[in-house]
Amino acid sequence: MNIAVFCSARESIADEYTAHARALGEFIGRNHFTLVYGGIELGLMEVTAQAVKHAGGNVLGVVPEARKDRQSKCLDSAIYTDSLHDRKKIMQREADIFVILAGGFGTLDELMSVWADMTFYAIEKPILIDNARGLYNPLKEQLQLMVTEHLLSPDVLSRLHFFDDFSELLNEIRK
Repeated sequence: MNIAVFCSARESIADEYTAHARALGEFIGRNHFTLVYGGIELGLMEVTAQAVKHAGGNVLGVVPEARKDRQSKCLDSAIYTDSLHDRKKIMQREADIFVILAGGFGTLDELMSVWADMTFYAIEKPILIDNARGLYNPLKEQLQLMVTEHLLSPDVLSRLHFFDDFSELLNEIRK
């Protein structure tokens, strides 16, 4: 199974976010799955990749040409892209499932792009969101308000799966 992970490239963030990135990487590696991610040697991205490698998994980086100098040393293989748009398209194509960890506007962009494409093209690939520390509660509330205001279909919202308990997210991947 190829698991795309979208997450922060920032350093010095909450320990719980780092622990979840490490645990997800270990899970991917132990199960001999492949991590598909942005390929950069920073933040939660690197924590996840290192954990995958140490646990025996495979790491595919989809790296923008402009960021090759920041490429992780954990990569088993790399696909180079000209743009972030191409990077997202390749990650969507390569992934069987998407896991959203803690992240900023880049992670939100990736989430929204995947969600829109999976919905528009009726592609059934799970989108699992780690809601550690309630990070994505405001997003859930905004999306629910959009449903209430008839701006978003409840069926479309149901494609996103938020997990307050990280072990439940891992169990969902096992299914």
